[in-house]
Amino acid sequence: MALVGAVHSVGDSIARHLTGTHAIQRAQQAAQPNPDLHLPECLFEQVSGAQLNSNFDAGGNKITLHLFRMSQDKNMRTASDPRFPGDPKARPLSVELYYLVTIWAADSRDEQTLMAWTMLELEKAALLDQAILQPRAHWMPDETVQLQLTEMGHEDMMRIWDALQPDYRLSSTYVARPVRIETGRHRDASPVIATRLDLDEMRAEDVDA
Repeated sequence: MALVGAVHSVGDSIARHLTGTHAIQRAQQAAQPNPDLHLPECLFEQVSGAQLNSNFDAGGNKITLHLFRMSQDKNMRTASDPRFPGDPKARPLSVELYYLVTIWAADSRDEQTLMAWTMLELEKAALLDQAILQPRAHWMPDETVQLQLTEMGHEDMMRIWDALQPDYRLSSTYVARPVRIETGRHRDASPVIATRLDLDEMRAEDVDA
């Protein structure tokens, strides 16, 4: 089960993964230049709504991830914590994270190339595991999160942008699920599985009484 900091960790982990992959491919491009496969410079960052609404200036090519919605994962709503299967109070909160992925670029070629590249790399990284999810302290060793491109209608997309100060930029939306946040409930001892009663001892206690 993940800790509460895992929610922020998902967006930062995606941004770090894109940053590292982009740097590797840029280095390969420099070693073997190909004008038909040009990958522009770009920064990758998770941003809050407050950042976007505070005279946001990308300062160059940038891909941002903005968590605009969190909701309960209905498919995992009743799933128990495997460590404490019989304790309903230990049931983790399973959430879905919805991200607005946006490209900020002045040049149309850079804008479209970087957005296509980002969507391709996120498709490759559809299962976020320990190689991507950081810091590891927030996650169990075998924990994974699925990342999926979502379909959003024009009106719904415009509602999101209407709530933000910047003008509309080329965007796509993704959902990460499930992020299972543990309750922090721990036991000092294992639950009682069975109790063995000795009939002779019980009779002796009755006689003494």
